[in-house]
Order: sequence, then structure tokens, then C-alpha cells
Amino acid sequence: MIATSVVRCLFSLAGLSLLFVSVTIQAAPDDKPPFYQISYQGQTAYLLGSIHIGQQNFFPLAKQVEQAFQQSAALVVEADVRGANVPALLAKYGSKKIPIDAKTETVLSQYCQDKQQFCTSIENYAPWLQSMQLSIGRYAALGYSGLYGVDSVLVSQAGNRPVYELESTEFQFNLLSSFDADTQWNMVREAIEAPDSDMLKLIAAWRSGDETELADLMEGEMLRDGETQMVEKMLWDRNKTMAQGIVDLMQSSKTMQPLFVVVGAGHLVGKKSVQSYLQPFGVKTKNCWQHTCN
Repeated sequence: MIATSVVRCLFSLAGLSLLFVSVTIQAAPDDKPPFYQISYQGQTAYLLGSIHIGQQNFFPLAKQVEQAFQQSAALVVEADVRGANVPALLAKYGSKKIPIDAKTETVLSQYCQDKQQFCTSIENYAPWLQSMQLSIGRYAALGYSGLYGVDSVLVSQAGNRPVYELESTEFQFNLLSSFDADTQWNMVREAIEAPDSDMLKLIAAWRSGDETELADLMEGEMLRDGETQMVEKMLWDRNKTMAQGIVDLMQSSKTMQPLFVVVGAGHLVGKKSVQSYLQPFGVKTKNCWQHTCN
């Protein structure tokens, strides 16, 4: 089961994976990630599902997405790491020592046999942070980097446009640090043991726009394994909060409109997606791959 570690690295920890760089654009893929237009009280916004790692050939994004982004007056992200004191947050949430269980100790010992320098560098981290570093390292070996995460690139291209947050870097750190020891050490084992092919499934589903597959990978596997609490905390509760945040921004006279909202793709799929929580507010949504979006 890969969902926990993948949710963390690709869809939850925007605060750590957003490394802001100047990106040279070379290729234009035919990707169709989750992409919606939303309308509320006379305002229009765009809602893009992202992954927080990528490759240079992910960009530019599809023509419809690029046009909507260029027409936007402001960018909305989960967390804007530029305003966070990351070293202080790491010290507060990422350095808690939790006694390791025998199962994880065996898995880590085998993994670290030829990676002692790396393992020594992360051994004083809290387990959730160790698992994130392990996952990022594995994706790097497969050719994917936080430098080309969709959020990261769009923030770097925002120019003078304001960037609004739906959460914060500290919120995300606090969330992951709140899981109990068993869950955190399970994250570490998953980060080590997940087959490369499984790790690549989410990226393929995102690029092809297969929302059914994305939903199954993001929450279906966890629900089948009885990890309802993880799904609720990592996805459903946050989806509800994100929907409220989007509505608040769209109805505020202080917000620059139109908005371009980018959140992890896992938040835009499944029965309890952000869009499902927007509906009770009277927000209208349409899939821009199935309908014409202005």
C-alpha cells in the first residue's frame, strides 16, 4: 500500500517541496490534470490539481491551463513557503524523537547498508520527516524533483500577482507531526518498500487525467486498509477547509480577481473533493476537459 507516503510527498507537503527557482521552459506535454472552472457570486476562478514534484518536460502546462493562469490576477496555493521560517518549523515539528519499533528498525537497517551517510543525516528527524526525505530521494532517483512541482513553478511565475494561502506551511508540519508513532513509522516503511512501479502510478494518473485512478490511489487503498482516520485528516477535513477558504477569497472585496487556485490533485477527486464541498455554497463547477471554459 503506497497511499500514505505518496499523499505526503506529492499532495500534502507543499511547504517542503516548493523550492523556488527560475525555470527554463522547453517542452509542452499533452497532460490533462484535474482542471475546473468555478463560478460564485459573479466571480470566476480556476482550480488546478497539481503534484508537488515533476520534471522539466511537464511545462508549459496544457494550453487551456496556461491561458487561464496568464489571465488570472492572483494565485492561490495550499502553502507559500516563502513566508515561513522553515528552520524554526523543522525544529518545532520535525525533530521529535520517537522510539523505533523492531519491524521498522529491521527495514531501515537493510535499506541503510549502502546509504549510511544519507541515513545518518536523517536519523534525528521525526519519523514523518524521515519518510518524506526517503520518498523525495526515491523520486529523485526516478528523475522527479520538487524544483518542477506544479505549485513551485507557478509561484515562481506569479510575478507581481499576490499569492494567497489556503493553509500554511506550519499547518502542514503540525498535521503530519500529529500522527501517532505507529502511523509515522508505517510511513517510513512504505517510503522504503513501495515498488517503483507503484510510485509512478500516481504521476501517470495525474498526467492522463484519470480521476478515477487518482481517487483510488489517494483514498481507496487507505480505506480498504482501514485507515479512515488518515483519509479524514489528510484529505476530507482539509478539502472542507479549502472549499471554505476559496469561497471566502472569492467573495472578499480585498481579493484580486480572477483567482487561479492550485492544490494537490488528490483534493479534487473522490466523493468528498473540494468541489463537493463548494456545492453547498452555491458554487458552480465545470470540468474544463469536458466543457468549454472561458
